[in-house]
Amino acid sequence: MQALGMELKRLRSDKKWTQAFAAREIGIQQSYLSKLENGQFIPSLEVLEKLSSCYGISFNEYLPASPIKAAQTPKLAIMCSLMFILAITVWLCAHYEIFYPETYFTYQAKLDDFLAFNVSQQYQGERYIEGDVTYQIVGERQVSRIENRFLIVSSAVCILISIITGIFSKRHKLRKL
Repeated sequence: MQALGMELKRLRSDKKWTQAFAAREIGIQQSYLSKLENGQFIPSLEVLEKLSSCYGISFNEYLPASPIKAAQTPKLAIMCSLMFILAITVWLCAHYEIFYPETYFTYQAKLDDFLAFNVSQQYQGERYIEGDVTYQIVGERQVSRIENRFLIVSSAVCILISIITGIFSKRHKLRKL
């Protein structure tokens, strides 16, 4: 900030302005200009624009990178990455039927006149015993679950949003450079 303060003093003295006159021309308080020239304050973007228009030069090379913008860019990148990873995870869970199985197994138990069916989402083997009844598998079928379709579509949308946001934030960052 000392370099900016020295440059402000040099520009003011080149124009042979007093600090009070320069402050009026810029549109700021004299005490504020004094603190800027002594390197005690970092000017806001609004004050930088006023200084640039008054002195006719750009002060960007004297300022460090804005901590707000520098902090926002990594946060956006981290959020996009997390959203992408979460969406891929949800898509894989839906695709591999982790939350909502789509395969149902039908088992039948037959003992004399007794006939029973059991439909299960878990494969129990070719035969399994429950109590004193033996069940034997008679079929399996695939049922398309609306829950899995919803998870696949919503995760695909989140993947697209995270990719598009990442691309646009990088393009926006490159334009500023």
